Amino acid sequence: MVMAETRETIKIQPDMRDLRDTLKALNRMDKEANLELKDDVQSITMWMAQIIQQAGFAHRVYPKQAAIVARTVRGNRDRIPSVTIGGSKGRASGGANAGQLLFGNEFGGDRNAYGNLNAFPNGGFRFPPRTDREGRGNVGYWIFPTLKDNQTELTDKWKAAVQRVFDKWGSPN
Repeated sequence: MVMAETRETIKIQPDMRDLRDTLKALNRMDKEANLELKDDVQSITMWMAQIIQQAGFAHRVYPKQAAIVARTVRGNRDRIPSVTIGGSKGRASGGANAGQLLFGNEFGGDRNAYGNLNAFPNGGFRFPPRTDREGRGNVGYWIFPTLKDNQTELTDKWKAAVQRVFDKWGSPN
């Protein structure tokens, strides 16, 4: 039996419904203004990606897994800040890629899901324990807490970049 290689990639970005009016204004601006904003936003997302990577390299629970995932974090070039994490790069000793490790390393896994606990050298645990629930999902170990801790500064930097473009190129009406 041949198993298909599975990989997961997440792109973290804001809820686009919240930005509808801003995006409409940006769409009315010329190409040069939008390219300038993309350049500014890329520097913001690269800053955020670096902070997320540092959190991954400092992760104390399953640090080797976190380092593999952290190496895949990259900032995107767009008008809205977003980072991409995961994919087929990076390999763990068992052959799993960063995308296969991503969600288990960030949110943990069910300790009773693997049946025979003697099947794995670390006592049957491929991932750290599940994180506590918060709202509709889990808290996370290092990606989502880092984003949450830096959300205000990230938002302020993005708003300032948009305002600079509006000031320089004229706010579209």
